Amino acid sequence: MSLNFKTRSAAKIIIDGAKIRRKDQIFALFAAALNFEPEYVANLDALYDALGERGGQVFVIIKRGGILKLRLGKFYDILLDVLRSGEAKILIL
Repeated sequence: MSLNFKTRSAAKIIIDGAKIRRKDQIFALFAAALNFEPEYVANLDALYDALGERGGQVFVIIKRGGILKLRLGKFYDILLDVLRSGEAKILIL
């Protein structure tokens, strides 16, 4: 699978599972990368809306996905569902 990050309007978000301990840190990453106020992207519904505003031009790289899944539990699976539903391109390492 090849991801092209050269698209001008695309947002690239790198999530390092070794650095994330809480889900609010995930929301803060997305808010910053998508140029929204942190309060705007503070839950999964808001994240889905923010992704929709980018029209599928969001690329997410998850490093150390296994660690992230252990730390976030079921939230990790729900997050992936939201990202896919919001048409984000996801690469899990």
